Amino acid sequence: TYDFSQMKNPDGTQRFSGPNGDYNYFFQMTSGGLPPSFPGCSFDAGSATGNAASQGTLDGLTCYPIGQVSQQSWVLQSNPQLISVTFSGGAEGRVALLDVKCDPSTTGTFTAMGEKTTLVYELDMNSCAACPTGCGGT
Repeated sequence: TYDFSQMKNPDGTQRFSGPNGDYNYFFQMTSGGLPPSFPGCSFDAGSATGNAASQGTLDGLTCYPIGQVSQQSWVLQSNPQLISVTFSGGAEGRVALLDVKCDPSTTGTFTAMGEKTTLVYELDMNSCAACPTGCGGT
């Protein structure tokens, strides 16, 4: 069992953001919301619904959901320890591809690779949450 709910800020807001080109990218697996500087972006309340990932303009006024929490599929790869999660159901058919690599030293680092093919967005992360023992496990 892997628990990605650990990958968020202590105040409950989204854990990751990263500018790439003309956009910032946000990710969360649980509710909590985005920083107030991005009024055009929203994550619906609830851990089983809403956006898992969003793409927001740098001014924070426009946002595009790029994957829904409720529409995800996981693939576990063992060498290296990597979890690939595909989130579909984004605006206009957008899809987020999330690769989370096991890194026992951090709850999360984030690199938004951007739109790799039309409407397909790649997000790369390192986190102890992708390790078999989780965060703080032995």
